[in-house]
Amino acid sequence: MNITKTDDVEAKQVPSCIFGSNCSECNSLFLNPDLRNAFGYQLGSAACECHDICVEDVRDICVERRILTTCVPCNPDAAAGCRGGFTPDGPPTVVNSRVLCAEERLSPTTGCDRIVNTVEFEIVLRYGTSTLVVVTPADTFDCFFYEFARFPSGVAYPNNVAGLNQFRNELALIDGSCKVIIINNVSVDVSGNNCVLEIDYTVVDKLWKHENLLVSAQKPYTDNVTVKQEFAQGHAIGPCVNSGTCGGLG
Repeated sequence: MNITKTDDVEAKQVPSCIFGSNCSECNSLFLNPDLRNAFGYQLGSAACECHDICVEDVRDICVERRILTTCVPCNPDAAAGCRGGFTPDGPPTVVNSRVLCAEERLSPTTGCDRIVNTVEFEIVLRYGTSTLVVVTPADTFDCFFYEFARFPSGVAYPNNVAGLNQFRNELALIDGSCKVIIINNVSVDVSGNNCVLEIDYTVVDKLWKHENLLVSAQKPYTDNVTVKQEFAQGHAIGPCVNSGTCGGLG
């Protein structure tokens, strides 16, 4: 299995922000009759008020573009080779792909100079017309301290002792992390007598701190009971250690 790190994170277009009065974007949603019906808003008016909320406030972000490659069997109905083995009869077809699990951890053994990330995928391949095979390749990589940019300034930690000390001080305040995983492309190509599965993906690794913030917002519903639930087995993407019913067996 080969791992390649690429630095060509694409810049799609130059973003822009339009600054207006507090809650202006929410007002346009709240006052639209079609959206009120679609979203079940019941109140006739909702004041834009300051709310005191406890949230996971992102402070540092690392962006990595990765290419994970691993060998998979080619289609089996090929001709026998003249010196044994067989010649490949083309690659299997990629049917589906998803993130199976993901996690990250601190690295005290290296002086707290990085965040160690693991991402595991579930790829469904079709061989012939009716055979489906599931493979679960995993990738582990490091986000070093100087690859993190502070949010919202975008200023990276300097790649020197002072920058490392700044990052260590920051980690003392950090409570947890989350990551955005974007699968850019999944393909299987023939290389010699081998078929190689390639997963091109991007990870946006975010470090957050539990924070108490004041925000301007509208509450569009009358007094109610709100229940939050995360989807369970089959939908939840959790840590990669002993994940799933089979304890990580692929």
